[in-house]
Amino acid sequence: MRLFIAVAADEEVRAEAAAAVARLKKVPGDFRWVDPRDMHVTLRYFGEQPESRLPEIEALMKEAAGRTKAFELVYGKVGAFDSIEQPRVIWIGVKEGTAALEAAANAVGRDEPRPYHPHLTIGRNRRQQVPPEFVAALRAETDISLKHGVRKISLYASRPAPFGHAYEILSEAELG
Repeated sequence: MRLFIAVAADEEVRAEAAAAVARLKKVPGDFRWVDPRDMHVTLRYFGEQPESRLPEIEALMKEAAGRTKAFELVYGKVGAFDSIEQPRVIWIGVKEGTAALEAAANAVGRDEPRPYHPHLTIGRNRRQQVPPEFVAALRAETDISLKHGVRKISLYASRPAPFGHAYEILSEAELG
């Protein structure tokens, strides 16, 4: 199973993200949209792991959570990797709380070579070409400016499903 540790989006953030997805779905483009129930900000991705590693990873998460104080996030604007003009992944960014998220990611042992860019993935491009109408719609999305108090982190399992991947929260750890 693929495992990762993340901060789950709260109900208000999920509702705003779902509204952004609903607006973007009306515009020509071929994207696979994330179910709002699965929206999260990843702290560390472990990749494919044997089930025997679960206790070790849960212990790491709980120990890191105990050393991390609760914090506030403020979500911002819709953006994209690689760029707005050539979107591969559509996301909602974090405009406040990035230092706290990065500290939490480091506490759980994040070890990726890329700089940490916390975000809430809302969709993935299925094709290379993106219609200009879609790019314009992305640019028109407004800043959601929603605050989310982070009080716990979660260990997720990701399993292949007909629609992409199904996520399941295996365990949670309270911060501080």
